Amino acid sequence: MAGNQVRYGEQIGVSHTTVSQILNGRRLPSAAFLDAAGFDCFARYRTVGGGKDVPLINSFQFFTQVETRIRTVGSLRGFCRVNGLNASSVSKFLNDEARATDDLLRVMGYVRLTCYRRRPTKPAGEAVAA
Repeated sequence: MAGNQVRYGEQIGVSHTTVSQILNGRRLPSAAFLDAAGFDCFARYRTVGGGKDVPLINSFQFFTQVETRIRTVGSLRGFCRVNGLNASSVSKFLNDEARATDDLLRVMGYVRLTCYRRRPTKPAGEAVAA
């Protein structure tokens, strides 16, 4: 809609080089870039080796699976000791202070995928609720 990458970059406050790198997959978009473009970023998880046909799970489902595995072992410390994980990093994940570490993903048998979704737009002329 801006006409080209240079004008779009100027509109959102980044260089046209940054726009090009993001569009060509050589650079990850920042939160500000995604916001300006009207996209949200969220995580999904897939079992290792599952292939494209295996359904993805969302963050809450992954969190629930981690909690279930901890309860099966008996305690957070026991789960971490058995699996060679840092109890502090797992605790931060469970308290929503940090994302799951690569080690936790490995132990659980998942890979994290970064997904993007365009935010819904209001039809022209529709009033925004106050």
